[in-house]
Amino acid sequence: MLKKSLAAVFMAVLLASCASSGSSPSVPRIDATTTATAEASYKAMHARLPQQKQLQLMLAMLSINMIGVNSAHEVAGNPDLQSPSIGRIKDVVAGMSADEIIAYAAEHSTVRMEVTPQ
Repeated sequence: MLKKSLAAVFMAVLLASCASSGSSPSVPRIDATTTATAEASYKAMHARLPQQKQLQLMLAMLSINMIGVNSAHEVAGNPDLQSPSIGRIKDVVAGMSADEIIAYAAEHSTVRMEVTPQ
């Protein structure tokens, strides 16, 4: 009886591990260990997305960079704001996926951007 119970537990654990591993690729996330790793993970994330989602991610990254900026004068006086990057906001978006970055920007940004087709 003990052998059957152990076998049942073993099979349950084995089945659970197979079910949790899945066959789909993992969702890319921002590695904010350094500015270089943040930039590399952002580029890899961006490259895997369809074109429309790439645009949404880029606008989200720009919006998050502009959180707390109240005027064009601030941008003119701050070189970091003149070239917004993922490195500047890496600690804010650390570990986030593209969808999470887009959602964060929508929730927290005070900047509104709209892209219209040409």
